[in-house]
Amino acid sequence: MKIHNMTISKYILCIIMSFTLFSCEDDNVGEFVLTGNVEHLIPDGSYDLRKTIADDGQQIVFTPKFHSQFEYWGLALRQVEYYMDDALYEKETQPPFELMISGKDVEAGGHKLVAKMTVAGEACDDVILEKECVFYKHTDGIMSENPETPKSRGDFYINYNYVTKGDELVIIPELLVDRSSEGCEIDKVDYYWDGMLISTSTSSPFGLRYRVEEEIGSAHDIRVAIAYHDNFSQNLTCGWSYSKYTICSSDDYMGTMNIKSNRSDYKNGETVSLIAKLFRGPNVKEDFEVRFYFDDQLIGKSASFPYTLDYKLEKLPIGSHTIKGIMSSKGDGSTSNKSIEETIIITE
Repeated sequence: MKIHNMTISKYILCIIMSFTLFSCEDDNVGEFVLTGNVEHLIPDGSYDLRKTIADDGQQIVFTPKFHSQFEYWGLALRQVEYYMDDALYEKETQPPFELMISGKDVEAGGHKLVAKMTVAGEACDDVILEKECVFYKHTDGIMSENPETPKSRGDFYINYNYVTKGDELVIIPELLVDRSSEGCEIDKVDYYWDGMLISTSTSSPFGLRYRVEEEIGSAHDIRVAIAYHDNFSQNLTCGWSYSKYTICSSDDYMGTMNIKSNRSDYKNGETVSLIAKLFRGPNVKEDFEVRFYFDDQLIGKSASFPYTLDYKLEKLPIGSHTIKGIMSSKGDGSTSNKSIEETIIITE
């Protein structure tokens, strides 16, 4: 059944305004073709310009992002013109239409980047959507989102477990030497439970072992304060916290998936380390599996936990790439999924 454009303009507007929240459930709605000027039907929240700064501050990547319903309604991104400080800087006409800027290519100071994104449809007029971002290049060559110069730091992965009453909470901070500033070493680590200092460790592995006697279902705040040094400073600190850490029951399960790094920048030839962990109470009957994807390509899966995957980055184009983890549980004829998605930047 064809739905005529003249009679449903208000209906189209309501559906498009829900881009960022819902998927359409009426199979007949997608049969019409958008015509004319549809700019006023596209809500601002349905598109964006994502800004990702490499943690070494040497590259910044701008990536257009559109809600998946754009494709459903027959709209597609055709090109992006990037304007730096009001002058045309670059035009991108091929997916993913992103722009990478190297610190050596811009002058020190504040900069405004405007992306003019041309969206086209089968029968409607082209629409130019604009998004603006601001960034700074500092005199030391590092780029950031604000005028304050970011400081180099150690890169840490905090390994922890989930527990039930009577179990031992174990936390081990891992210094990722290859991804930290030169000469990084941990000096001491303080551990806080609900704001109270419960342990200070001054020797390797600088970990915590703490018997948890709090009631099942109660929520607690964990804080880890790491004091460390490198070849450039003797007084560096790094903090990590977990708000509302919950004591599990025999019927609970908790799964986590992480990249073992706080930095987003990588080079071809380096390895990205992924880890998935699972707490499974003795009464839990579900089976679990984790799958890791790199740019939508499956790179590893496991039904045993903890599961660590070291994936070597080779022959990848410079720019942003997506890592996704999906943990599935199956039991009693039902399936549920938990997923995470992270972006890394290949800088060279």
